[in-house]
Amino acid sequence: MPLFTLAGAELHYGDLPLLDRAALAMEAGERIGLIGRNGTGKSSLLGILAGTVALDDGELKKTDGLRIVRVEQEPAVPEDSGVEKHKLEKYLQLFGLTSNVFISGGERKKAALAHAK
Repeated sequence: MPLFTLAGAELHYGDLPLLDRAALAMEAGERIGLIGRNGTGKSSLLGILAGTVALDDGELKKTDGLRIVRVEQEPAVPEDSGVEKHKLEKYLQLFGLTSNVFISGGERKKAALAHAK
């Protein structure tokens, strides 16, 4: 039984059709990669699956209890990200760093995934 199915999906931005009667199903254990040029609807499709973008037409069915969370491409890590601040300060001092240390995009993405709700 699929985790979700998308059938007859249509999504337009003005005259531009991003999804034109699209169909997709995903089974447990499957992995999907989305590849395409900017503006072709990849993020919109993920928004539809997460429930943050509405279809113009078509249907999305999800297995009962399935929760889909979307993390933005450039996630903003919350100020209070749940990291025990005193431990973080301790390690920064140990390595001779300040709390203004640069955090890579990959680390920001990991933090955003950890805080996805």
